[in-house]
Amino acid sequence: MTSQKLIRRALIVWIIVCLLSSVLLYAEQIRRQFWERDREFTALFSSISAVLTQNESVLPLLNGDEDLMALRKKFPQILALEKTHDRALDAARVEPLDDEQYWLYNPWRQIRVLVDLRSLLTTAHEFSPLHINLSATIPEPSTAFWHWQRDFPQHTQRFTLTADAEPRWLNIRWVLFPLLFLGWAGIVAVGAGVVWQRLQRQNAERRAWYYQHARLNTLGEITAGIVHEINQPLTATQTWIQGAQRQLVQENTQAASHALGAALTQTQRIGELLKRFREHVVQEKVTLSEIDLAECWQHVGNLLEHERRNEHITVSHHFPPQAASVQADRLWLEQVLHNLLSNAIQAQQENARGWVHISSQRKNGVTEIIMTDGGPGFSPEALQNAFMPFYSGREKGIGLGMTLTESLMMRMNGSITLDNAPQGGAQIVLQLEPGKGAAHE
Repeated sequence: MTSQKLIRRALIVWIIVCLLSSVLLYAEQIRRQFWERDREFTALFSSISAVLTQNESVLPLLNGDEDLMALRKKFPQILALEKTHDRALDAARVEPLDDEQYWLYNPWRQIRVLVDLRSLLTTAHEFSPLHINLSATIPEPSTAFWHWQRDFPQHTQRFTLTADAEPRWLNIRWVLFPLLFLGWAGIVAVGAGVVWQRLQRQNAERRAWYYQHARLNTLGEITAGIVHEINQPLTATQTWIQGAQRQLVQENTQAASHALGAALTQTQRIGELLKRFREHVVQEKVTLSEIDLAECWQHVGNLLEHERRNEHITVSHHFPPQAASVQADRLWLEQVLHNLLSNAIQAQQENARGWVHISSQRKNGVTEIIMTDGGPGFSPEALQNAFMPFYSGREKGIGLGMTLTESLMMRMNGSITLDNAPQGGAQIVLQLEPGKGAAHE
């Protein structure tokens, strides 16, 4: 993840958390307004309920002859005190005068008092409106955002206190929002920094692992390539030495000498291969020279003579004068032809009589070396993956022969193409440019 991408993600996270927290903060402030109104309503209800309780307590103690002024000093809500005549005991105890005043009757003593609740209802509050229902009628439904309604518990004054209020949508503490945004910015910045450091550490560990893995793969590829290339000459050397031992037992010194000479040639080839591998590793310069194809092919055929005879493979060649030589490295070209001929021999192990033919031609200054055989040819999978490292069409194959062959051809300013011949079997075309005296690193 790049730094710009991390910054964009951190910015998106900051915007989202700011929006969510802003909504929650705004809702919390509106909720606090509600609880303030609710506490205010409860306080008003308690104060009015205390006055109603006083009314019920003092009314049975009056007889109608008390001094009104003295009575009002103790109970300011009482505006008048009157006697009644012949009021039935089951008559209504409350008679509303208006929305805030009512007569409260005591039929046993035939008196009544005029109670005024205006002073309690007009105290400073945030309700609009604050109303006390003195009658038994059901109040109309409220359309306010907040609505409170509560019945008084007094036996003779069964009133209902109602109140409405609207939230003060804009009357909130706006200064909290910038502080909230700054706080979230700091948290997101710290979190992004921690994530960035962790990503950098993970990337560094991953790069180190990749480099180590690449070094191991390279070392494994080089080692496998060395094993692949020296395995055949070692096997041939072993075969020639065993043959020389048998000839010495039979006291055939001439044949034994020939076998030992062939074994010596194979060991010299191993030395040259190791030298070339060293040059490949240290990237030393290699100078291409004019190589005679017939001589080079003859040497390769001699190296694989034992394998050709065991598998009954007939080898033929045709190098016309105009395409009898190429600009190449001798050992590399021998190695390429050796790999191709060895593969052709192994591909025809099931044939009673196999064959391999190699020829050359010159086209527009480019020499083409064409090798065909009598084997089954290449499968579609092999044509696609033949040059991939560690791919092999044989069960016990290492899968580096064709990879190394392609690499050697490229280092000699050439190329290799695989196909199937029209008459059947494999067809391999090597192209080498003259490039006399050209140096290749």
